Amino acid sequence: MRSIHVPLQVFSVLALGCVFTSSAYATTVKFDSFSNPTGLTLNGNAAVVNTSDGDVLRLTPATFYQFGSAFSSTTISASTFSTFFKFRITNPGGRIGECNTESGADGLVFVAQSVSSSIGGVGEGIGYKGIPNSVGVEFDTWCNNFNNDPSSNHIGIDTGGNVNHGVGAPFTVNVSPNFDDGNIWYAWIDYNGTNLEVRTNQTGLRPVDALLSRTLDIPSLLGGVENAYVGFTSGTGGDYGNHDILSWEYHDTFDPMDPKPVPEPSATVPLVGLGLMSLGFMYHRRKSN
Repeated sequence: MRSIHVPLQVFSVLALGCVFTSSAYATTVKFDSFSNPTGLTLNGNAAVVNTSDGDVLRLTPATFYQFGSAFSSTTISASTFSTFFKFRITNPGGRIGECNTESGADGLVFVAQSVSSSIGGVGEGIGYKGIPNSVGVEFDTWCNNFNNDPSSNHIGIDTGGNVNHGVGAPFTVNVSPNFDDGNIWYAWIDYNGTNLEVRTNQTGLRPVDALLSRTLDIPSLLGGVENAYVGFTSGTGGDYGNHDILSWEYHDTFDPMDPKPVPEPSATVPLVGLGLMSLGFMYHRRKSN
């Protein structure tokens, strides 16, 4: 287990891809990449790995029976928040069983919890099972019959480390295509103090409507406190996959994020060049006359 601790004071390392800033009003956690994971505690098999996506946070490698988690090293307010992250799951493999038609497991969970920065588990709990005083949003790639999973590809809102969707209302929804199809997924999770909303897709354009929402009192779920360690868990069992977080941003205020796709640069430069050429031609004609 590795721990990298830093107080959440005004701290910025833009060149290294990460930002932790704090003021009397708000805290922002931002990792454009994970080349410098300062401010995070990495546990279990979690590690920074260089891939074609750059330096990513790999929660678990594509190996049997692994677990990994990464949490802010100090607590941050979760009484209201907005978070946005990109993830990719690759190299799924293993057996086919239960209510699954394909191999690969188990997914990843965004977690806010007030227990410790070094916590997590394995397998069917996706690293989240058994974490008390917590709320988690799971991106699940394996169907466990005993957890009443609706399918082998769904999102769910969990509380108190309980991943059994048969207890209480089934706050889950099926998603297509599969999370472990090797493509980049984008996820938005927003909490306004009453409702927790989840959005995800492969386009990077924030959907107007949430895929899943749930009314929650998160400070109560955290054990009567507003601050939490925020981050991610993952686990593998008889099936596996690389579970990578490519980038992550968290605001401790309700501030839904809508990052715009980077425009293609090739279209503007020729137009500017043509405009300058036209101006030069007009100037030359006037001077000749």
